[in-house]
Amino acid sequence: MRTPTRSARRPNRFRPTLFTLEGRRLLSTLMVDDDRKQCPDADFTSIQAAVNAAGLNDTIEVCRGTYREQVRIPMGKDGLKLVSEQHWKATIQAPATLTGEKAIVEVDAQDVVIEGFTISGPSQDVQIGVLIDQGGSATVRDNHITDIRNQPLSGGVTDVVAVYVRHGTGYILGNTIDRYQKDGILVANSGSFAEVGFNTVRGVGPTAVIAQNGIQISDGATADVHHNSVSDNLSTSPDFAAGGIILVNPGAGTVVRNNEVTRNDKGIFLVGAVNAVVTGNSVSRSTEDGISLTGGTIGTLVDHNESRKNGLDGIFVDSTSMNNTISNNVLKQNRLFDAEDQSTGTGTAGTANTWTNNQGKTSNPPGLVQKKADNHHDKDDDKDDGPPKAHGRRHVHGHGHDD
Repeated sequence: MRTPTRSARRPNRFRPTLFTLEGRRLLSTLMVDDDRKQCPDADFTSIQAAVNAAGLNDTIEVCRGTYREQVRIPMGKDGLKLVSEQHWKATIQAPATLTGEKAIVEVDAQDVVIEGFTISGPSQDVQIGVLIDQGGSATVRDNHITDIRNQPLSGGVTDVVAVYVRHGTGYILGNTIDRYQKDGILVANSGSFAEVGFNTVRGVGPTAVIAQNGIQISDGATADVHHNSVSDNLSTSPDFAAGGIILVNPGAGTVVRNNEVTRNDKGIFLVGAVNAVVTGNSVSRSTEDGISLTGGTIGTLVDHNESRKNGLDGIFVDSTSMNNTISNNVLKQNRLFDAEDQSTGTGTAGTANTWTNNQGKTSNPPGLVQKKADNHHDKDDDKDDGPPKAHGRRHVHGHGHDD
């Protein structure tokens, strides 16, 4: 799902230049055209040149074309708006050789907007499509971020990420992100926060080359991950699994809500999460578990999700995860159990967790789910056209980030 886009190129544009009034600087709009054919009155032929010339809160409008360059928005360029004048028609293309952080677009300033571009590899040198770093903040909205990878797709370099909130704040909204090498979206490190919403994040499908992850929140970062479509992160390696949405030691209170997660090895996978919320999600056709709580996940609410047609369990809780509440979920047509909890304690059915009002047919131990209270027969319950043949549970190879 995309957020509303800008209208098509406007006729009779008014392009203000720089003025001052009583010592105050007025805002400026700078135009960029790589060959000045689309926009003959453009101020610049490269995006970086326009960024260098821009002041606080200025707008840079980029005409259609391919701009083979790195773009860095440094500290001090706060409030800059970088906008493609026509939706996805201005492409920021990775050059053959990248410098610095090897990001195509890097944001270190505050309150930046990047909207409407195609941001693309591939390149043997690229590591990041869009990077938010150095305490910067940015809204990355309605872009197509694609082919952020080596050529060909490689498993030899596992730190190539399409969108990376490394040290800062990101609002990653309404983008289409595909053909990435390792992670579609990564939010990492304590102090980082991102709202990740309304994106389509799509892996390359079954591959033995690399175990991809759609959206990953890790190492103390917090996030609100909502209304995304995440699919086709599938590894054929016998050792490593790919993930749809994974939380690896995230900051307390991270939320995963109202996402559609389908055709991944592990659907929604939590490791060491504390007081997380997983609610309103639809998870289906995972080769392994639909929703997993592992690695000492505690105090987490898993509520009002649907998990169906997964290769192992609908919801799986390992022996180290406790004091979690799993309630009001609909679990059906999962090939091992609809619900499985390997912990022991004083909770439901002798587990260390509370299971209430979950609909399903099978559980281990018994008593974690209840069959539907009414006599209505759901024809879909009789069909079993589930995911590819399931593997056993494999290790998820998370992104090894740089601090």
